[in-house]
This record gives sequence, structure tokens and C-alpha cells, in this order.
Amino acid sequence: MGSLAIFAGGFGSGKSEVAINFAIDRASTSQKVVLADLDLVNPFFASRDAREKLISKNIRLLAPSGELAFGDVPNLPTEIIALMKQDNDMLIDLAGDEVGSLVIGYLSKLVKERGNYQFYLVINPYRPFAGELESIKELKQLLEKVGLIKFTGIISNPNMVEETNLELVLRGHQRVVEFAAGLALPVKYLTVEESIYNCLPYEYRNIAKKITLYLRPSWLQGSGGGM
Repeated sequence: MGSLAIFAGGFGSGKSEVAINFAIDRASTSQKVVLADLDLVNPFFASRDAREKLISKNIRLLAPSGELAFGDVPNLPTEIIALMKQDNDMLIDLAGDEVGSLVIGYLSKLVKERGNYQFYLVINPYRPFAGELESIKELKQLLEKVGLIKFTGIISNPNMVEETNLELVLRGHQRVVEFAAGLALPVKYLTVEESIYNCLPYEYRNIAKKITLYLRPSWLQGSGGGM
């Protein structure tokens, strides 16, 4: 039935950016890629902000549109059920909150029916709600209890946007590794921009993944630094 990857994380984790990059990478080998933007309540940066880029890569974007695109009331795209049952490579951008847990709980039966899936917890330790293990544990427990599926791994995404440098990434990643031990989850990927990737010590290359900042705000365009 194809692959399924779900990306969830707290505010500022960068999960939408990560989901977009994974979708674009998948589109290089698959003709049936679907990115479902299910971050449904007031997202600051959302996958649907990169609509034109995704379309240019032949990726089908599933997201609320028009007045419902950024509404206060969750509005699950009607096509999601049918697409979950079809043969495609699907990626889901999920809110890391109560609404996200309800959404994935609603879809949990279909997720399990697809069989092989990945459920990633995206962590940026430099964001307010991801600086301590207990707050991350609470988010994990909420999404797993209400969502009815278990996380399969962590994506380490340490950055401070334009202030990012190699030292900051390595320090933040080490913090994520410590969190991972407390959460009993493996760190599957370390996501970094190309400029940082090229400077990473060799021992990080087995989990490092280059990403592009498609959701970078316009006021940062042209500024120096990394992610």
C-alpha cells in the first residue's frame, strides 16, 4: 500500500519543514507522493505554505483551503480517508497538541491497516516547550494515548534559524540524544542545512539528513547563518 510517515512536534520544532523535505525526497523515487497537512489549528508555519514548491515536484498536497485553511476549528480534509486506503507514499504533518492527538486517533485504524509506518517525534531543544525532558514526555504521552499509536523514533532538529552554527547543532543534538534515552526512543535522523551538513564530524553522517528551509520567513531571506 506504500509508505507512511507521520511527523509531530511541539511549537517551533520544525516538523512542517522536515515533512516537506521528506516529501520532496520521496518524490524523487515515487510518482504517488501525498503530503497531508493536518496541523489544523492556527499553525505559524504550515506545509501548505509551500504549496507551489510541492506542486512543482508532483506532490499532492492535502490541506484545508480558503477560509478554513487557518481556522480556529479543526477541519479534516474530506479526501484523507480515501487516500489513506490507496496505494501511495503518504506523509502527514501533525500538530503536537490535543487537536493533533485527536486527529491521529481518528485515523489510527487506517494507519495500522497500512502496516509499515513511521511516527516521528521532531525535537528542537532550543524551543520553549522542548527544553526539558518532562515537557517532551507529556507531549509523547498525549499523542500516544489519545492517538492510539506509538512513536517509532525521534528526528533531532536543533536550530536557532539564522543564528545556527555547527557548535549549536552539536550541542543541541547531544541534548536530544539525552532526551531520547529518557523517552526510550531511537534517534533516527539529525536534520541540518547543507552548510552545516558539510561540516559535520564523520560519526554523525549515518543519521544526518540535509534539508532546505522552504518555510523560511521573508524577513530572514538573505541573512547569514544556518537554520
